[in-house]
Amino acid sequence: MTDTVLDPVFEMGIPLVDHLSRQEIFDRYRQTIGDAARTHWQIIYLKSHDKQSKDISEVTGYSVNVIRKIIIRYNELGPDGFIEDNATPDQVKSDYLRKSNELDTARVAQQEMLSATIPEHPELNIDAFLKTATELSGDYYDFFLSNDGVLTLAIGDATGHGTTAGMMVAATKALFQGSANDCDLIGLIRTMSKTIKSVNLPSTFMHLTLARYDAGVLRLVGAGMPPLLMYRDTTQTVEDIVLKGMPLGSYTEYPYEKVEVPFAPGDTVFFMSDGLLDLLSPCGERLQLERVRQFFTEAANQSPSEIIAHIRKGGIAWRAERPLKDDVTLLVLQRKAVS
Repeated sequence: MTDTVLDPVFEMGIPLVDHLSRQEIFDRYRQTIGDAARTHWQIIYLKSHDKQSKDISEVTGYSVNVIRKIIIRYNELGPDGFIEDNATPDQVKSDYLRKSNELDTARVAQQEMLSATIPEHPELNIDAFLKTATELSGDYYDFFLSNDGVLTLAIGDATGHGTTAGMMVAATKALFQGSANDCDLIGLIRTMSKTIKSVNLPSTFMHLTLARYDAGVLRLVGAGMPPLLMYRDTTQTVEDIVLKGMPLGSYTEYPYEKVEVPFAPGDTVFFMSDGLLDLLSPCGERLQLERVRQFFTEAANQSPSEIIAHIRKGGIAWRAERPLKDDVTLLVLQRKAVS
């Protein structure tokens, strides 16, 4: 049976009943668990923005007729009754709720375990942001400030999602906190890689960047993460810093290289996970490095929190508030300007 395409004039005759505000619809959409129910709320959210059914169909993959029926059912039954799940057996519902509760418990435990307090440093301004796409994070950032004022930081991205990626992140944090003060960066990343490989998590690796600031110099080692963006205050220009290296757990004797760059007052460096670069527009186009570089350049002379807010704003506009497909982590390190 072919799908009937509704013309715009006919569609205007199916307005959305004002059961909830647009923000309330968006909140329901973000909080709903389950693919089908979440897509139902996505349809209502897009309709609240006066999108036509053919446009909603391109975003959700649902047919125009099904979308029209969902909108009509929402209008008639309201926000608490328009999603049909009567065909789902009670045992399946019970198992789903149990697993959802277990994942929620794991998510809270992981957040508490991975929480990283942003340190105060007399020469640096620092801020970070992490947004997960699923219950358990595969992204990670962390700090270690030694007694003599040397700051070491890590930002990482485990392959995959879910429980295995969450286990990889937990192992990485334990290794970093246990060794960050004892080794140079090359020794640290090799130790971490060997230990992670011995854990033998199936088909799971850790992409990681390590950075250490000491007396005006930034030392960097990379293991498969996106380039860093460095803003130079004296020239007001942005340059890419590419750190080549295989992800942790892949090779035990990989020849990692350390890069040293001067970090002058007013300079700013931006770290990111590839979830930012991979944000998709409604038509499926990736955000990519060129656009991220533009966002960073526009705000690079501002504070770290303002830089992150500006880049987040650009990313949200690019994906048109659609759900994340991958975790996104942003971290900004800035040398304080001389008074």
